[in-house]
Amino acid sequence: MSHLIQRTELKTFYYTPVHCPFCGVRVMGADPDDETRITACPHTLFIAHDTAFEYRSERLDQNLRLSGMSEQDIEARWLADGRGIDGLTDKVSLADAIKVAAYAPAPSAYGSYYGFAPIE
Repeated sequence: MSHLIQRTELKTFYYTPVHCPFCGVRVMGADPDDETRITACPHTLFIAHDTAFEYRSERLDQNLRLSGMSEQDIEARWLADGRGIDGLTDKVSLADAIKVAAYAPAPSAYGSYYGFAPIE
């Protein structure tokens, strides 16, 4: 049975640090000396923005058939439909997977996306 990723959106408090819902690890900005440092836990499937993936797990690559693809390959093959990384990551089909989509308010319309799933 296919389980599409569950999603929740942060629109007002889009800047809130994101933590893994399964183990509590803060995945972005965990290092006070470097707020942009990524700290992916074993549950992290992806960390991305509208422009690119910051982190892709092997489980994500296998699930979306991205294995061996560069960012340019993904953009040409999967992101050309106009839905971008947000739309692509909505296609994740792992049991109990959760996606947090954080959108900066207009005029920015910039999105950040974090995906997590339990380890089988």
